[in-house]
Amino acid sequence: MGTPAFAVPTLEALHHKGHEILAVFAQPDRPAGRGRGIAFSPVKQKAVELDLPVCQPVTLKDTATVEHLSNLKPDVLVVVAYGLLLPQNILDIPEHGAVNLHPSLLPKYRGAAPINHALLNGDQVTGITSILMNSRMDAGDIILQEEVAVGEEENAGDLESRLSRLGADLMVRTLEALKVGGSDYRRQDEALVTFAPKLSPKDGHIDWKRKSTEIHNQVRGLTPKPGAFTMFKEKRLEILETSANTEYRSLNIESHPGQVVDVDKSKGPVIRTGDGSLVLLKVKPQGKKEMGGQEFLRGYRLDAGEQLT
Repeated sequence: MGTPAFAVPTLEALHHKGHEILAVFAQPDRPAGRGRGIAFSPVKQKAVELDLPVCQPVTLKDTATVEHLSNLKPDVLVVVAYGLLLPQNILDIPEHGAVNLHPSLLPKYRGAAPINHALLNGDQVTGITSILMNSRMDAGDIILQEEVAVGEEENAGDLESRLSRLGADLMVRTLEALKVGGSDYRRQDEALVTFAPKLSPKDGHIDWKRKSTEIHNQVRGLTPKPGAFTMFKEKRLEILETSANTEYRSLNIESHPGQVVDVDKSKGPVIRTGDGSLVLLKVKPQGKKEMGGQEFLRGYRLDAGEQLT
């Protein structure tokens, strides 16, 4: 059970290892792209390539879906970023239960956006966890867990891709652990629980009065989605990559946060922050393609003193 690209490596790994995949459940097809044509999800695309039967119920609560899943008699359900809540009568069907892959070191960052929140908070370490699912969100007993270091410049897309591959291997090992039994499973410490709720586009609006590291982490944590942005000449300017600019720790007292304080022609515009400055290395102006900071300088003729809001 899975829908986005994050779940594809797990599906491939289980198929490669020779597990009998009775069915692949993915969310229904939805409009995508500028033309808003109906598109297959990444998991459905891969299932079709592997010649696996695909099921796309709108909900798991209807009687027909429950009966269909029950008739398949699965040993285990493997759930990776599926996007639909599994009710208890679904969890009760497989002999060995349902296992879920979650991209954090549970009980930290339960919820929809653990990768984004780890980067937003500047975490240097995160990980991937497999759990035996229960009726509460991301609260099941931990089967296996693997810790990984977070790169200083790694963004959410990069980290998600890396964790998806690590997670595929972890899930293969998780199924082996299920065969042995649950004696080594760990209950989550409820005192250590934190949450990572879904982010909205408004979470991306940059406040230049914040510290440089906080803005840098905001950009990393929201790239590629939902995107960090500022306003430039009354149009949205998405910021895709930044770097600290230590030479501008002590700025002219007359400059203001969000102001262009210098133009580095080899990198991009240098923007004043609450405690220093950042260089815009990659941006995407409204209605335009993404471009490097130096290309942005040339095309928009930025000068010191201009203001981002």
